[in-house]
Amino acid sequence: MATNDSADIACTVCGHQYKLYFERPSEKERAEAVRKVESALKEHHLSGKDNSVHPAKPFNIPAWRGPAMSSGAAMLGGAPLSLAS
Repeated sequence: MATNDSADIACTVCGHQYKLYFERPSEKERAEAVRKVESALKEHHLSGKDNSVHPAKPFNIPAWRGPAMSSGAAMLGGAPLSLAS
């Protein structure tokens, strides 16, 4: 989720800051998740042409296709809740 407050990570390309929400409690799993987030943020720049390449709304990594209410991270990250699938 994009943030201007205390960020957990920043894009290494443009510096855009994000707050991270984890479902996995172990430090090893969190470290792997941070690497995936860093990689995904870089990927956004490969397909975009300016610094507004990152999604404006909260997003999940890896991409979550199910209902937000089935993912704690999606709910904490502010993903829209939809009862329709």
